[in-house]
Amino acid sequence: MKACDNTSVGVVITNHQGRYLMFDRATFPAGAAPAAGHIDAHGSAEDAGRAEVEEELGLTVTGLTRVTGCWRDNPCRRRPGARGTGHDWTIYQATVTGDLTPSTRETKNVRWIAPDALQELADRTVAYAQGRVTDAEFEAAPGIEPVWMQWLADIGAIHVGSDELLQVERLTR
Repeated sequence: MKACDNTSVGVVITNHQGRYLMFDRATFPAGAAPAAGHIDAHGSAEDAGRAEVEEELGLTVTGLTRVTGCWRDNPCRRRPGARGTGHDWTIYQATVTGDLTPSTRETKNVRWIAPDALQELADRTVAYAQGRVTDAEFEAAPGIEPVWMQWLADIGAIHVGSDELLQVERLTR
C-alpha cells in the first residue's frame, strides 16, 4: 500500500447560478465533496488541483484562487506518511470549462447543488456527528464528507456553529 504524502488539495467549483459541483465519494471516506486528492507527483498544489478536477470530473480548470487550507488530522486510504495521519490542505475555488465526464471509479451521484441543498447535506453531517444518523444511514445517504465541513464553512458556503464543527471534526480522526 502506498504511503500518504500528507498533502491534499481540494477544488470548489460553482456555476453561474451559484450551484456547487459535488459528488458522493465512490471510495473511503463516505460523503459528498468537491474534487480533491493528494498532491503526490503532480508538483504544486495548483497543478494537483487542475489534475484532480480533470481526473474526477473530466473538466479543464481555467482559473484557480486559493481560498483556505491548513493541516487536518484526517485519515485516508493510504498508510500514514512521514507526518503521521493527516494532510496539509490547500483549498481553491475554480472556474472550469468542458463537458462533465465523471470518473466512475472515484465518483458517484455527481450533481450541481443549490446552496440550500448544500446546507441540508451539512445538517445531515452534523446529525451524524451527534449520533442521530448511524454509520450505515450516512453511507447510504451521505451528508458532506466531514473534512469538507470546515472548508465550506470557511468560504461561507454553509453555516454551522463552532460547537457543531468541533463535533464533526472528531469524525475526521
